Amino acid sequence: MVPGMPVNLNFRDDLAGPTGSWPSPSVGESGSVWPRGDPVLRTWQDVIEKWRLSPPEAQEGPTESRLYFDRALSALVKGRLDDAAVDFERAAATRECAYDDIGLGDVFLARGRWRAAALHYRRAAERDPDNVLAVLGMSQARVASGDAQGAAAELEARFGGSTDPVVRYYLASTWCSVSEQVRSRTADDALVITSEHQLDVCEAAARRIIDLDVRDAELRRGAELLLDEVTAGRRWRWQPEGIAVSLAVLAVSLGLILVAVGGLAGNVSLVIAGVLLGGGLLYLIVVRFRRQTWRSRADELAESIARRGKQ
Repeated sequence: MVPGMPVNLNFRDDLAGPTGSWPSPSVGESGSVWPRGDPVLRTWQDVIEKWRLSPPEAQEGPTESRLYFDRALSALVKGRLDDAAVDFERAAATRECAYDDIGLGDVFLARGRWRAAALHYRRAAERDPDNVLAVLGMSQARVASGDAQGAAAELEARFGGSTDPVVRYYLASTWCSVSEQVRSRTADDALVITSEHQLDVCEAAARRIIDLDVRDAELRRGAELLLDEVTAGRRWRWQPEGIAVSLAVLAVSLGLILVAVGGLAGNVSLVIAGVLLGGGLLYLIVVRFRRQTWRSRADELAESIARRGKQ
C-alpha cells in the first residue's frame, strides 16, 4: 500500500469472494461493461494488478487532487468505471501527474477501447519515461490490439530478469495471451494448433510461464496443460493406422521374398533389388501415413476453423 493513501490496494483481500475468486463487475454496474464469467477474470486482473506497484509519487499534488485520485482508484479496482473516469479527469485537471493518465487508460482498456487507452499510457510515459505502470499498461493495450507477441518481446527486453512478483505476473499473463493469439480458433471458440510455428510458439510460451513461477494458479496450470498438449502434439501416429500397418508389412514381406529368392538362386542383383524395393516402399509408406498428432487434429477440425492463427 502507498504510505498515506486511504485506499486499500490489497485487491485480493477486498475484492475476492468467499472462494477467493476475482469478481467480475456486472453489466450496468456504474458504467462497467464486464459480463460475468471466467473468461473475463484474466483481462480484468491485467487492468488493475499493476497498481500494487503504485509509488508515493502518485499521491503528490494538492489535497484536492489526492482526494480525487484516491476515489478514482478505489472506484477502478471495484469496477465502477464511470465513477473512476470522472475522478481521474478531475485529478488530472488539478495537477500534472502521469498516474492520472494511467488511470484513465485503465478505464478505456477495461472497456475494450485499447486505442484510447494507448494514447493515455503514451502521454503518461512522455511525462515519466521510467514509469513502470505506464509501460505495463501500454503492453496490455498492445495485447488487446492483437500483438501479444510484440508486447511479450518488449516486456522481456525491459523486465525479463525482474524478481518483482507483479512484473513477473504481467510477463506470464502476456505470454499466455501470446499462446492464445497464435493458435487458430474454431467456431465454438476452441483453440487449435494448426502449424509447426504455432506449436513452437506455444511450447516457448508455456515453458516461459512455468519458468516465471508466478503465484497465479490459473496461469501455472494453463501453462502445464499447454505444454502437455504440445508434447502430445509432437508424437507420431499412423493414419489411417490399419492401412498403414498392413502396407508396411506387405512392403517388408515383398522385399524379404525377393532377397530370399535371390539368395537361393545366387542372384546378387535380385538380392539388392529386394533390399532397395523393400526399403523404398517402407519409406514411402512412412512419409504418406505417419503424421504428428497436432497435424491430424488440425485436419480433423479444418472445416470448423473460424479464424486462422499465425502460420
